[in-house]
Amino acid sequence: APHEAEGVDMTQELLPREPDISRWRKLILVRTDRIGDMLVTTPCIRAIRQALPEVRLDMLASAHNVPAIYGNPYLDNIHIFDRKSPLSWPGLVLRLRAERYDAALVFNSNSRSAGFLSMLLETPERIGFSGAPMRNGSVRWGYGGAYTRLPQGAGSVQVTLEMLEKLNSIGIPASSPHMDFIVPEVLTLAMRQRFPSVPGRLRLAIFVGNIKKVTKRWPLEKFRALSLRLLETEEDLEIVILTGPSDRPLLQGFSDVRHPRISYFTGSTLQESGAFLQTCCAMVAGSSGPTHVAAALDVPVLSVTTQYSATVWGTLGKYDDCVTPDTDIPDMRGIAMEAVEGMVRKFLQEERERRTGRS
Repeated sequence: APHEAEGVDMTQELLPREPDISRWRKLILVRTDRIGDMLVTTPCIRAIRQALPEVRLDMLASAHNVPAIYGNPYLDNIHIFDRKSPLSWPGLVLRLRAERYDAALVFNSNSRSAGFLSMLLETPERIGFSGAPMRNGSVRWGYGGAYTRLPQGAGSVQVTLEMLEKLNSIGIPASSPHMDFIVPEVLTLAMRQRFPSVPGRLRLAIFVGNIKKVTKRWPLEKFRALSLRLLETEEDLEIVILTGPSDRPLLQGFSDVRHPRISYFTGSTLQESGAFLQTCCAMVAGSSGPTHVAAALDVPVLSVTTQYSATVWGTLGKYDDCVTPDTDIPDMRGIAMEAVEGMVRKFLQEERERRTGRS
């Protein structure tokens, strides 16, 4: 049965067969991992649609990451692979085989399940786009034997730029790396009514989530201390502590905090969280899917993350910034309060200058 596993290190010559994209009429894209992974792939979806406007373009997503592409205007259909529902797998494969896709482009080709699914679809061409550098500098080609081609990029390390380069190598010109995330207008309007802007006040979202990933989450007590220190001296600042539904227990760390300019928000859906973020001047967060939601909506991201995540998975916004450990350790809990506080205060001052036209 297909299941997720770590890819293996492979040294493999790229297979010589060149895809003939002019013959493609029906194409399926495969991305069956997490929300952030799907969001960083959305520029590739747009690039494919722009290069092949007449092609039927479908996506095979996971039950977990499909909210990231709700309403995506460049896709014709979305199919869902639910890892927790094995009884649904045979029917899914049969339906996809019946579509007779000309090619499958797999954007998490380091995944065992994605590779296995792409073979089960029996498409003539299966093209794998993973291969991001690991911490030791080597490239993980994963389950390369499942694919008819593994394109090469031009050397970019950031994941979206790397995938766009690989698309370009098979004849699909790279487009902007800006991510796409659709928030319904009615939800945007409702959130602006619920959280109206206050003249002269800056609203900062602080995402304290990723409850299960302890090493990828700056400690809750540091987020709490940062919030109180900022509110003490930044008199025009309003802070909203942001969590996802599974992260609600983390709010216990703020249970005794009473301040007129601190509040709490838990989005019931990814789109609702996105609508809320549109009311904020920036978001402070660790390595997490919401950073990509914010970046897709042009909300500046102030990241507290590892050097590897900042390099490979970092957002590309004009005003984005990050603080990382001094060494490339896979643990961000030791990042000093002063460094993060300095990053946030610097952004707030620059944002005030932008709003008053002094920048």
